[in-house]
Amino acid sequence: MFPRFAPSGDHPAIVPHRLIWGIAIGQLVSWGTLYYSLAVLIGPMQEELGWSKVELNAGLTIGLLSASIVAIPVGALIDRYGGYWFMVLGACSGALLLLAWAMTSSLPVFYAIWVGIGLVHACTLNESAYNIVVSNLADHRRAITLITLLSGLSSSVAIPFITLCTETLGWRWALVVLALIHFLIPGMVSAYVLRGIVSARQKDAAAAGATPMIERKPLLHALRNPVFWALAAAFSVHTFIGNGITFHFIPLLLERGHPMSLIVAVMAMHGPSQVAARFVLLMIGGRVSNAGYGLFAFTLMTIGVALLGLSSYFGTLELFVYAMIYGIGTGLLTLVRTNSVIEYLSAYGYGVASGALVIAVALPRTTAAVLFALLWEASGSYDAVLWMALAVSLMGLGAFWLATRWHHNATRITGI
Repeated sequence: MFPRFAPSGDHPAIVPHRLIWGIAIGQLVSWGTLYYSLAVLIGPMQEELGWSKVELNAGLTIGLLSASIVAIPVGALIDRYGGYWFMVLGACSGALLLLAWAMTSSLPVFYAIWVGIGLVHACTLNESAYNIVVSNLADHRRAITLITLLSGLSSSVAIPFITLCTETLGWRWALVVLALIHFLIPGMVSAYVLRGIVSARQKDAAAAGATPMIERKPLLHALRNPVFWALAAAFSVHTFIGNGITFHFIPLLLERGHPMSLIVAVMAMHGPSQVAARFVLLMIGGRVSNAGYGLFAFTLMTIGVALLGLSSYFGTLELFVYAMIYGIGTGLLTLVRTNSVIEYLSAYGYGVASGALVIAVALPRTTAAVLFALLWEASGSYDAVLWMALAVSLMGLGAFWLATRWHHNATRITGI
């Protein structure tokens, strides 16, 4: 049922399925502890500490900004040396930062913690993990699909679990629990499954007739390619909408009169919807192009934002339909983004090329939660926020369409 990985195409020191499932479990836990946790804890922190919604969301903005700033150097270093120590030490540092967060009552210290969490993001989440897969497994597209299949459940597992911990233990002890889990799973699992991995440069140097990586100049190649900038615009929209909605979903639906129990259940539906979409993608394989998946996914994301705008008129069933549509769209887009870097730019120097894309989308990624909050404060409701989000979603769909057309035209001219 699941695809098998041929050992002959992979690095001999690597056990493919152990690497894939180890990374997948680490990503599942890391996204829950280092990303989705803030969405749940904003309310209790605001109540205890008196910080505003904008001030709390600024922590996420600072973290994402610090992750973006170091994206290219981290990607280049992983291309050169491999990701073992980045993943292991990053995971252990993440556990320590969660403990520090549990003890803080100072807004500047909170921001400093999020600078550190951002650095951990850059070292351990998506791009760094995918870089390891691209460098060490021959069939990296299906491997990444399998990883996202499990990690897509992160919000569905983390949000109810963190909510339960917060309600029973308080937000500070909930963070202590998360720190322990983060150390034991991403930290220890990474130390075990990543033994023997190679870097992109080591893999490239071992290939017969390969050009040395330093002569390929993947960063310069990406920045000179107009397809890169169209992809940057499209995935700026993806990250902007995704981050904004994630960290405002609870107050948005509370404002519209929906009970907290229903909101948590709807949020938990995003994960299974993402996983279902990725499972279908895994089974279909290459029978549909990356362009086809991407256009479909951006369309679903746009429809999801439009449905969220009508959520004040929705009952339980309609909210779950929204969660399914939006979850499928965003679930596919994570894979579309990774495959777009590999297919439209280059699989060689993946860390540098993907790092450049991270920096290109840094501004919308880091400002989404705060801009949503500022627009809410200015207008007094989420209606204006959602109209803005719908307009931006349509721009993302158009930008991805341009990227696919430009890439198609370029390959037709060059014959590559």
